[in-house]
Amino acid sequence: MITQKRTGKYTDITELTPEILNEFIDKIVVHHWEQLYGEIVQNVEIYYKMIGFVELPQMSRSEKENYIKCFSRKKEDRIA
Repeated sequence: MITQKRTGKYTDITELTPEILNEFIDKIVVHHWEQLYGEIVQNVEIYYKMIGFVELPQMSRSEKENYIKCFSRKKEDRIA
């Protein structure tokens, strides 16, 4: 069980380490990818200790395009 005493030391995280992940994450479920409307989509569920799965809202089209510009695997798609 996570207590304030154990997690209070993580108020100013500058690096994500395996120890920190083990403190807060119960499990990660990675689903098989699928192609939807010409895009490859892969769902990932993160279950947090004492909280469970937190569903995030869907990204708008402009948020998604900005995300792709920043984090695309293709170097020519990324912005400097």
